[in-house]
Amino acid sequence: CGGSLACSSLLRSLVVAHVFDHLCLTTSTSAAYMGTRAILPLLALLEVGLAFGGLSGDQGWHAVPLFRKPAVSTGQLELVEEGLNVLRAQTEPFAIVSAVGPTRTGKSSILGRAFFRGEHENIFEVGSGVTSHTGGVWIASQPVEVKVADGSTLRVLFIDTEGFSGVGGITSKTYEANLFGLVYLLSSVVIFNTMFPVDASTVASLNAHASHALSMLQALTDSGQLVQKAKPRLVWSIQSFNIYNLHNSGMAATDLLAALRNASRASGAGIAVLGGEAASSSTWLVERLFEQQELVTVRRPHASDEVVANLAKYNSTILSADYLHDADQVRAAAMHDLKAVHRCKEAGTVLTLSECTPQPLVGTDFVAQVSLWLKHGYILDRSDLELDTADEAETLNRLRERNRKWFDEQCATLNEELRTKFYWYREESADNAKLRDEAVAAVDKMMKGFHGAALSRLVESGVFWKFPGKGAMLVEAQADQAMQRCKETLDGTRRHMEGWTASHRATKATPAQELLKKLEAEAPKPSGGLSYKLVAEDSSCFSNAGGAGDIHRLHLGNGMTLEACAEAVSKKCECGRGFEHDKGNDGYCGCGMAGTPNTDCTESDDDFSYGSARYIMFNPACLNQQSEARKRALEQANAAAGGEDGGGALAAAVVKDYDAPKKRRQVCFDVYD
Repeated sequence: CGGSLACSSLLRSLVVAHVFDHLCLTTSTSAAYMGTRAILPLLALLEVGLAFGGLSGDQGWHAVPLFRKPAVSTGQLELVEEGLNVLRAQTEPFAIVSAVGPTRTGKSSILGRAFFRGEHENIFEVGSGVTSHTGGVWIASQPVEVKVADGSTLRVLFIDTEGFSGVGGITSKTYEANLFGLVYLLSSVVIFNTMFPVDASTVASLNAHASHALSMLQALTDSGQLVQKAKPRLVWSIQSFNIYNLHNSGMAATDLLAALRNASRASGAGIAVLGGEAASSSTWLVERLFEQQELVTVRRPHASDEVVANLAKYNSTILSADYLHDADQVRAAAMHDLKAVHRCKEAGTVLTLSECTPQPLVGTDFVAQVSLWLKHGYILDRSDLELDTADEAETLNRLRERNRKWFDEQCATLNEELRTKFYWYREESADNAKLRDEAVAAVDKMMKGFHGAALSRLVESGVFWKFPGKGAMLVEAQADQAMQRCKETLDGTRRHMEGWTASHRATKATPAQELLKKLEAEAPKPSGGLSYKLVAEDSSCFSNAGGAGDIHRLHLGNGMTLEACAEAVSKKCECGRGFEHDKGNDGYCGCGMAGTPNTDCTESDDDFSYGSARYIMFNPACLNQQSEARKRALEQANAAAGGEDGGGALAAAVVKDYDAPKKRRQVCFDVYD
């Protein structure tokens, strides 16, 4: 559209009309009504099928992303609509079972073999190398229906997560902390999956992740977002477990869990958020965050290393019976006393089951809750703040450049908004004057929000948090400078648009015939070169020929100077006298079409194209041909106007002939009827 607002508006209208025509082209009102009634039962059946189809549906079970990894390692996780739609589709009570743990420990495999054994046991893709395979957080596309203790059916959605301390991917302690914290909040049951052997370091790792969940709860509490839900249950799955080590010690799985619990050190920091006293030396933080904890030992899937490394290639029928038995134990532990996602009626943060009167949530309400947790629960692992003074200057310079670019983009958006509003409200009236003032106030308010917006954006930057003090000062200083620059730009645009609206109104009040006569009287004297004069700034040759579109404007190309554009117009006999040049739009050049009402680029007198300038040429090389074309346009305009003055007045001015020598020549031209 060459920067033309009127052209852009026209294009949008044409697209809408085109789509509407396709919808309505062959359908009468009655036929459309009968067709809609006929298809409603099919739509209802389809909806039911999608909700209850399970494994028999055409789509089948598959995994879809719920959270995407952030662009920077210490940024917030990003919600994915595909996964949110799975949650939104839940219109009845549902539970969530999630698997977390170190990378390459078999989380995806145990979920598949325990809960989807058979056709869909590889619903969550299983890696076969040494690098992390799962990235972000993934959710099953459909729930599994299970029987619960009271005999009723409960739908269960399963979540698989990226492994902690992975190789081959961009990650950070902050990313893992937020991942575990969000999974903790989402889940009815958390399966923490590790590999044999386990020792005090494994316990310390689990306790550290629990502390991250606690930090997220504290962040939500500080921001006024109370997490009113019962504590989830924890199932600790230890893969490739040598059961004989346990038997030789005369221990059961419960004894091992007790021993590991006692090996854990106390962590009283932040316990107050749970409403309890500071932890004693025997407190295991995991006990404070999970309603129950159960340890399940899982034996090796197969004797062959090749099979174990490529489990996705082999179905369960060839795996160890012991492994499948243990997978069933994981399933039983997860399904025991399973509760739907809910909100407790009682006030408090993560209550015990006995303290909570649960109110089950449907999917849409749960998605709203998850969005708030993500927005207000972001936490930062302090280990990611280690300073690297060697590249401090270079790092801050890169941050400064990114900030400057972002501020400039924001100001450009505000500037375009102000310019557009002034064009919309260009006519003189009390209401329009008020709307123009409101537009100025609105962009000014948004500009003053640069400080907060920049800090909110940059708080997710790993670079920013490595240098918090200097980063904050840099952002503050740049925001002040950007606001000053932007204010000057917006003030200039406001003055420019006020001048344009005044000029626009004056031009519209002047009859076109008088305007063109005045321009011709002021025409520069020919001096061997082309003679042309500026008619209007911020104006183009755009024409909306009776609503048919911009068909009376010729596009001559880009990359031209004003002089080159005038030369091209002069030599192109299809051009009339009017032409436009836009230096800021890559030297765009266009002209009005000879023999049409737009020959002088006056067909659309209400167009605004910022930066474009409209000219009229007095001695084009194709003058004779253009004069003949203007005569035809005059005759047609007078005929259309019935010979009366008014409709043909503009055409009469437009097609004024010149006293130029004429000679016979053969020309080729288009005929317009």
